[in-house]
Amino acid sequence: MTKLVIFAGGQSRRFQRPGEPWVDKCTYPVGGRPMIEAVAEAARGFVDEIYVAPGRNKVSGYPTVEDSPGLSGPIAAVVSAAFRFDDTLLFAPCDVPYISPRAFGELLKAAGTAVYVAPNGLVESHIFKAEAGELRRMADMLSRRGGRLDDVFRLSRTATYLSAVRHGISRRELHNVNFREDLEPPAEWVGDVFDDDLRLEWDPPLAGYLATGSAEFLWRELRAYLEAGLYSMAAHVLEDLAEANRRLAPAARALKELVGIRKSA
Repeated sequence: MTKLVIFAGGQSRRFQRPGEPWVDKCTYPVGGRPMIEAVAEAARGFVDEIYVAPGRNKVSGYPTVEDSPGLSGPIAAVVSAAFRFDDTLLFAPCDVPYISPRAFGELLKAAGTAVYVAPNGLVESHIFKAEAGELRRMADMLSRRGGRLDDVFRLSRTATYLSAVRHGISRRELHNVNFREDLEPPAEWVGDVFDDDLRLEWDPPLAGYLATGSAEFLWRELRAYLEAGLYSMAAHVLEDLAEANRRLAPAARALKELVGIRKSA
């Protein structure tokens, strides 16, 4: 069976406008229907059941996945779903109102953990496919790390990075609405460093690093991502390395700026 889990636990602070009543972003209408309904409808032909991970929010109309204790953010729902289900799992946020059925369908065809990559090297980590058993295997490590979604891919023994361009997935389809101005669909993709699929089948270097503390595992991982053009993944590895060598922190920031990662606040 296949299940969709929709992340809906954010507080939507960036979506609000000063002086106006508070707005629930997930139920905000785009194209005549709530954003969360657009996400559910896009996946409906591929999944057997649809769940919502509301965090501390109240979301009606769907069964819920409660956050795993001690964790916060989307990773809390990922770990919880891993132990609740024994299925193929699709994950997506409630605020991707332009997502298409094709975007979900292409993920399900891929081996292992699957995620899209923009042509500039940005891993679109908010929409992905994973097997519950594989997520259970890495759950302790995810919990120890505090939970970045990118760690799901870094800890996967088989991770398939899908070129959005090669699969005909537009930037609009994966567009995340954070601010009110984001309701306007973005221009098309830019960049040309990642234009073909990549499957990494390995003993995840991050797991080796967590087990031994040896930075050699991280340097190996960094080389693999840089050679493949997975620049946002490389930035996260550099952040780990910068904990011991602060001179690497500017390189991590530069890679994030290169792929267009904006601060959450």
